Amino acid sequence: MSIADLILGFVLVFISFFVLLYSRKFPRFVVRGVRLPGPSFFPRILVVLLLIFAAYIFVEYFLLQKRKTSDEKHPVDAKSLLNVLWICLVVLFFFPLANLIGTFVALITLSFLLMVVLKSKWYEALVFSLSVALIVHLIFSVVFKIPLPEGVLFAKLR
Repeated sequence: MSIADLILGFVLVFISFFVLLYSRKFPRFVVRGVRLPGPSFFPRILVVLLLIFAAYIFVEYFLLQKRKTSDEKHPVDAKSLLNVLWICLVVLFFFPLANLIGTFVALITLSFLLMVVLKSKWYEALVFSLSVALIVHLIFSVVFKIPLPEGVLFAKLR
């Protein structure tokens, strides 16, 4: 662990502090006297995650510093850069594809293709892609009642 990792931990705490302060200004979501998760729900989840990551960094830096490891240089090869490029392209093309064929199908397709390109077994990639798409659909459409793009192609089928 280097000093850069320690700085990253402090930056995560700093960001989470300001996100928490800012999310307190969001309006409360009350329906028929029942307080439901509102606009501040997701930012507060992110705050908790950022604080967990920052705590992990601090534990690694301070408590486990006794195990000094040599700072090896990790060479960047073409395969690693190509993997990063694939991930960026999938993220870039997800939203246009989701508007065209729908979020559910786009998520299954792109996550399956990405996992196969990154050398996962095809059946594991298919099961994982279907599971993630189903969980995203359940969370947004069923729990929070937030409509996801169904796509131009599927909208014409109705």
